Amino acid sequence: MLERVLLSRGLDGTLDASLQDHEPGLLTDMEPALELVARAIRDRAQVAIYGDYDADGVTACALLVRSLRAAHLDPLAYIPNRDSEGYGLNAQALDELAARGAALVITVDCGTTAVEVVAERPAGMGLVITDHHLPRVDPSSGQVQLAPADALINPQRPGDRYPFSGLAGVGVAYKLVQALESRGLLPPGTAAAGLPLVALGTVADLMPLVDENRQLVRQGLASWADAAPLGLLALARGAGLEGPITSSDLGFSIGPRINAAGRMEDASLALQCCLADTKGQAETAALALEHLNRRRRRSLAEAMELARPMVEELPDETGAIVLGAGAFPAGVVGLVAGRLAEEFQRPAFIYSMAGEEWKGSARGVAGLNVVEALAAAGPELLRWGGHRGAGGFSLPPDSERAAAFGGLVDEAVRRQLQGTTPCRVFSVDARVKLSECNLGVADQLAGLGPFGIGNPRVTLSAHHCRVVNAQPFGSNGDHLRVVLDDGTGQLEAIAFNRPGLGRHLPMGRRVDALFELDASRWRGRERLRLMLRDLRPTRD
Repeated sequence: MLERVLLSRGLDGTLDASLQDHEPGLLTDMEPALELVARAIRDRAQVAIYGDYDADGVTACALLVRSLRAAHLDPLAYIPNRDSEGYGLNAQALDELAARGAALVITVDCGTTAVEVVAERPAGMGLVITDHHLPRVDPSSGQVQLAPADALINPQRPGDRYPFSGLAGVGVAYKLVQALESRGLLPPGTAAAGLPLVALGTVADLMPLVDENRQLVRQGLASWADAAPLGLLALARGAGLEGPITSSDLGFSIGPRINAAGRMEDASLALQCCLADTKGQAETAALALEHLNRRRRRSLAEAMELARPMVEELPDETGAIVLGAGAFPAGVVGLVAGRLAEEFQRPAFIYSMAGEEWKGSARGVAGLNVVEALAAAGPELLRWGGHRGAGGFSLPPDSERAAAFGGLVDEAVRRQLQGTTPCRVFSVDARVKLSECNLGVADQLAGLGPFGIGNPRVTLSAHHCRVVNAQPFGSNGDHLRVVLDDGTGQLEAIAFNRPGLGRHLPMGRRVDALFELDASRWRGRERLRLMLRDLRPTRD
């Protein structure tokens, strides 16, 4: 089966082990950034690290704080509040940092599009931007607008010579640490010590696990047990993770717990978890994040109950799902947008009508550039930014402008997708019999990881399966457990967040199943499960 999977992915029968490690100096403005940081280290100046409230921003902030501490600095760490400040640099925060003595501010995971804020920053404040978001483009002139920092390190900026543009924000921060270490400004091993943080931020931010990201995540996972911060180790224990950590653990267990702080309360708690110096501090912060994550799950379930009926009332020809409601907690609008985009195969732009601004998140579909769609609606927005597949935006609390925003976004989406009918398309690595699926095969396929965007988990299909049993489970019955039998073997399959699926699976029905193999290990017990991706009535 492994050979069939490798061939289906265009490999020559062996796992491609060539891993990339690009020279940090290829990034534009790396030299002036190094000069500014070197001067701060020499003068023992006050440095501030300005992060973001998601897992990428938090891990990047923790990485630079830990690294600069190794150079005997005591950097200030600043994470904006999602509700009161929103995404990105803001003038009030820079004024506050200046009042606290910050001579140099280094941003992580933000800053590229903050043109006006950077231009009007406090006099004498040095500013280094490390970021990976797409630059702002003036919709009328088509000109790229970059924040006028003393150094702006971003592989996405036009003309940059760096050979890989897919780094996460924490990946860009890591390249700065690498460069500082290579110049002797940081002790040997400083960059390597931060690799678990780099792996977590890269996976949690859904960056493509190809090229350099593949190496960074693989190395971070390999060094997790020895190098991960105490808080992350405590977070993993609290999540019930045993044995070696995988990219799936980062994406579905640890990352959401880090993100829960910024979504539900304040991301500074997640930063404390990443910076904890003692076991007691680590366990206290991890427990608090666990409670916030439970709140996050409840809020998401409630928001989805509200959102689904609203989407079902939209006309069938709707190009984009654009919804705003005060009942949507601001911290989960991105999750709601992601769930709706996947479920209805339409790009989703969801915002919460709360506070002085309406803040929202966008999630795209294949073939759509979310940032371009937001730029087309720029006249109605206060701010926007993001990646090709996801973005954030702020609206003034004006219903007419909100309606105009919805119309412009829908028009921009239709223009980009050119009338294509959205549908789910899966790439199947191999058609198999259930008797071929066992723990040994699952472990072999796991060796193709780390998995994520650009290197998805192995997807298999089994045909002519008979439904033996189908039962909902979970506190609200949102998940489904199905026993399938294809005549060669019988296995249990799990479908998460598919509450209505059981109605279509009466005993004896024949289906073709699309799934991933999951080797579940818990307290010394092992079992194989199929993680269902989709089902269809048997066709042949």
